[in-house]
Amino acid sequence: MLLVYFAAAWALGIAVASVISLPIGVWVWWLILPIGLFVIWRRDPLLRRAHLCLLVFLLAAIRYTLALPQFDERALANLNDHGAILLVGDVVAPPDVRDYSTHLRLSVTRARIENTWREVAGLALVQAPRENAARYGDQIQVFGEPTTPPEFEDFSYRDYLARQGIHSLVRVYGEVKILARDQGSPFFAALYAFRDRALATVHAIFPEPAASLLAGILLGVESGIPRDLRDAFSATNTAHIIAISGFNIAILAGLFAALARRVVGARAATLVVILGLAVYTLLVGAGASVVRAAIMGSLGVLALHYHRQNDALNALAAAALLMLAWNPFTLYDLGFQLSFLATLGLILYVTPLSAAFEKFLARFTPSERAQQIVGALNDSFIVTLAAQITTTPLILFAFHRLSLIGLLANLIVLPVQPAVMVLGGWAMLVALVVQPIGQVIAWIAWAFAEFTIVVVQASASVPFASLDVGRFDAPILALYYALLFGLTRVGWTTFRARVAGRPALALGIVLVAGVWVWNLALTAPDGKTHVVFLEGGTVLAQSPRGVRAVIAGGAPPSALLSALGQRMSFWDRTLDLLVLTEADDDHLSAPMAVLERYDVRQIAQARAPAKPTAAYAKWSALVAAKRVPTAPADAGLRVALDRHLSLEIVYPPGDARDADTTIVRLRAGNAVFLFAADASAETQMALLKSEDDLASTVFLAPRQLAPGFFDAARPQFAVLAGSGARDSIAPETLAALARATILRTDARGVIEMSVDEERLVVH
Repeated sequence: MLLVYFAAAWALGIAVASVISLPIGVWVWWLILPIGLFVIWRRDPLLRRAHLCLLVFLLAAIRYTLALPQFDERALANLNDHGAILLVGDVVAPPDVRDYSTHLRLSVTRARIENTWREVAGLALVQAPRENAARYGDQIQVFGEPTTPPEFEDFSYRDYLARQGIHSLVRVYGEVKILARDQGSPFFAALYAFRDRALATVHAIFPEPAASLLAGILLGVESGIPRDLRDAFSATNTAHIIAISGFNIAILAGLFAALARRVVGARAATLVVILGLAVYTLLVGAGASVVRAAIMGSLGVLALHYHRQNDALNALAAAALLMLAWNPFTLYDLGFQLSFLATLGLILYVTPLSAAFEKFLARFTPSERAQQIVGALNDSFIVTLAAQITTTPLILFAFHRLSLIGLLANLIVLPVQPAVMVLGGWAMLVALVVQPIGQVIAWIAWAFAEFTIVVVQASASVPFASLDVGRFDAPILALYYALLFGLTRVGWTTFRARVAGRPALALGIVLVAGVWVWNLALTAPDGKTHVVFLEGGTVLAQSPRGVRAVIAGGAPPSALLSALGQRMSFWDRTLDLLVLTEADDDHLSAPMAVLERYDVRQIAQARAPAKPTAAYAKWSALVAAKRVPTAPADAGLRVALDRHLSLEIVYPPGDARDADTTIVRLRAGNAVFLFAADASAETQMALLKSEDDLASTVFLAPRQLAPGFFDAARPQFAVLAGSGARDSIAPETLAALARATILRTDARGVIEMSVDEERLVVH
């Protein structure tokens, strides 16, 4: 227990030092007092323990004070908010690719200020164009303005980045210039190269959104998970499934141990397991929850090696103490807090909860049957309940929402998570060597991942699945934990978590087959045309016989890939037509992501920009590498997708110059869809002058209508699928569209319509 007291004293020292700002000399002076008192207290065990905790408390305060950033005249933070400058530095972490940008962690070494190069020092988070060639270890040059990270009402982005040593945000104007390659550590370069290859393999063998889910679970790359799916995991208290933590580490430790004993023997296996966990921790980004789990896992392996009892509470305290000693600011990391509290809940409450349930059930059923029932509940329901006892108040404090369906959702999805990780990991590793074999394993693993996604999304869609609880003050939070741990300490006993059992093989086979059948039934053509509207004006169309087309607007890549993954069979990677409506960077990200993962049979391509960008160059190279037939997206181009479904380009004409967008018309039976989300007023007027028949059933409207354009379209439904705020729609546009039924993606989310020979239905 002494280690637990030390960890608590260290955390308290950091907290006090962060509130009471004292010079380092004052803390050192206070340290002299308990050292002197040791002579008096050394014979009293209780006073000696209190004395040691006081020493730890003061050492933590000193450590925190020493860790505070010191900005000298060379500090990059001194250049914040003073205008755009040229910066040169080294990329010190793998690029974080987002929907519209790539985040680079840049250790800045030089800055050009007033035509003079100066040496500077500091870590910056650089928001670069999404398509750039920078990677870990590159020395790059960027032009942008260093700014101080913002602080919001409920979240301080400034403090969040400061805990990672970042005090400047830089938004790049223009492109990233690479000055030198491979300036970083060869070890990390090889490690990150492997992760990139593994990530590409996951994307190649799994459809979305299962691919992004497995990328998060296996590799710690969560940026590709669509926002709506991430929100569903949060609303159902199942977000811990995505984050790599103790569960993943425990599985890996078992696999490493089993393999190491066969290869190097039992004596050397311990070292191999610890090294394996360390490398994996670095591979996935060394987040707080991963580091905590890796330290605990390593301590557990050492305890087994030396035939010592693995005291989970001491292991958790040791992990916290080591992490906070290395980086005191970790104490305020929400991921660390939730991971620590969840693990503490499992250690403290799983055993007593199991005993309580068993005692209760024994009143109504024989003791053996009660034990069997509790054993079945223990792996999901009781474990989740124990974790939520300690984490729910912090979640209420941080996010102001209470999940009412979290226990049920966890009860259903937790039993399949070992299969998600183990089969997903094997599929990835085998596919790295022989992709066809890995693909077969991936089809099995996909069923478990898809089952997880469907259950989470269905749970989140239940009315009142989560409630907004409003403000949850810090004093209430502190009072809850004081009462909880105080009462727990009164009746303290050392508990150990029980080992989770594997799902039965028969149940796994039934689940795989059931999810396969469910997916095939859900995605099979139903004899109707389906048209799906995403944010940004991107449209998916499927013919009655399953021919698919994508009209790429400005939707984020994650949203488009997720929509395709959810509406196509898990084994299908073919798109019949991709229409690129504009060739600027904002419209290229999603089509490029689609082309990287799917076999596209034909592309209707907008004109190249006047000044091609790096993104357009990458797009052109990708089209050439894939050898996809392309046709100019000019007026008159017509593609018959099915007997009752055809697509045609309405604008621009072949001789038009400086065309700003492509306008597409889709004919499905008697319904006509006109897609003009990005059409400017000038384009609309030019189209009116062409005297083309613009009559439509469904009109994907621009934010601003030119006079007479709505009258020419005369739609029954008007869809607004922009990605901006509601007030970005011109008032006169809303007034004109009010004559039709208005459907908005910012209000409804994804909008889907189906068309048969007689009617159009909005789902």
